[in-house]
Amino acid sequence: MKRKASKNPWIFSASFDLTWLLAPGFVAVCIVLVIHWFDPFSLLSKSSGSVRTNGDSLPPWIWFALIPCIDVSHVYSTLFRSYFDRQEFLRRKALFIFVPLACFSLAVLLYSFGKLLFWRVMAYIAVFHFIRQQYGFLALYHRKDKTDLDQRFFYFEKWTVYAMAGLPVIYWHLVSGGRNFEWFMEGDFLHFEIQPIADAIHALFWIWFSAYFLFQVYRYRKIGTVSYTKFLLVLNTALVWYVGIIYLNNDFAFTFTNVVNHGIPYIALLFAYSRFRYKFYPAPLFKAFSSVPIALLTFVGVLFFLAYTEEWLWDSFVWKEHSAFFWNSMIASKDIIGSGEAILVPLLFLPQFSHYVLDGFIWKLGKENPVLRDFLDN
Repeated sequence: MKRKASKNPWIFSASFDLTWLLAPGFVAVCIVLVIHWFDPFSLLSKSSGSVRTNGDSLPPWIWFALIPCIDVSHVYSTLFRSYFDRQEFLRRKALFIFVPLACFSLAVLLYSFGKLLFWRVMAYIAVFHFIRQQYGFLALYHRKDKTDLDQRFFYFEKWTVYAMAGLPVIYWHLVSGGRNFEWFMEGDFLHFEIQPIADAIHALFWIWFSAYFLFQVYRYRKIGTVSYTKFLLVLNTALVWYVGIIYLNNDFAFTFTNVVNHGIPYIALLFAYSRFRYKFYPAPLFKAFSSVPIALLTFVGVLFFLAYTEEWLWDSFVWKEHSAFFWNSMIASKDIIGSGEAILVPLLFLPQFSHYVLDGFIWKLGKENPVLRDFLDN
C-alpha cells in the first residue's frame, strides 16, 4: 500500500533541523577528512600531546573552541530546561535536588578508589549519554513519521543507531595498539587488543549499515516513501562515529566530530526551547528571548560565562595546561588543593555528571513532561 509522506516530518522545520541538528555532524566529518587528506593549515602540532595520542595535541585555539565553547557550554544549556525554568523546577523539585546530591556522592565514592577508576566510570557513562542522544533525536523523528510500516521496523532503526555508534566504540577496545586518543584521560577505556574480533566488528558495521540501506529500498518499494529524516540521522551517526574512531586515528578527528555533532544540536534544541518558553511562560529570564538578537546575546553570554568559569577552575587547580586563555599562571603554578582534589574533582565534574542523568528525565516524552509535548507540538 502506497502511503503519503508526512506533511511535516521534521522536529521543527526543514531549515532548522538541517542547519542545526543534522548538518553539524556532516560538516565536521567533511572538515576532518579535508584536513586529513590535504592538511592545509598544519593543524596538529607535535608538542605536548600524550604518548597515547602519538604526540599530537590540539592547538590551543581549537581546544578552546571545542571544549569550553561547545562541549562545556552544551552541559550548561541544560539549565534552561531545568533550574532556570522555575515552573519546571518547582514541578519536579525532588528530581532536580536529588540528582546532583546523588551524583556528587557517587563521584566522591568513586574518586576515593582512585583517579583512574573515577574517569573510567565517567567515560563509559559519557559514551552512553552521547549515543543515547542520537537515539533521542531518532525517537523525535519517529514521532513525526506517520508512514512507518510496523513498530518492529522502528526497533530495527533504533538498534541501527546504537550499532552505528556502539560498534566503533567496541572496535576501539579491541584493535591492536588501541586508538591515538582517549575520552577523558589516558587509559580511561579498557583495552583488550584482540585484532581478529576487531576486524569482525569492523565488518559487522558495514554489514549492518548495508542491511539498513536495503531496508530503506524495501520500504520505498512497499509504501512509496522513505523516512529521509531518520535516514539522515542514521547516516549522520554512522559517518561521525566511523570516521572519528575507525577511519581516522587522531585526537583532532575524534574530538572535532564527537563534540560538534553532540554539542551544537543540543545547544540549538535548548535555544529553541527557551524561545518557546518565552511565548508561554514569560518569566524574567525568558523575557530576554523576546527577539532573536537579544536571545542569542543572553543565551550565548550565559553559557560562555558559566563554561569559562568552570574551565578556569579546572585549569587553575587540576589540569594546568591553558594559562594563556585563563590568565591563571600564578595560581596554576602552585599546589593549592593537595589532598582536596578528591573533593574538588567530583565537585567540578558535577554539572556534567548531573547533565548525563537529568537528560534521561527532562527529554522523556510522557505524562510527566507536558511542557515538552507542548514544545514539540508547537
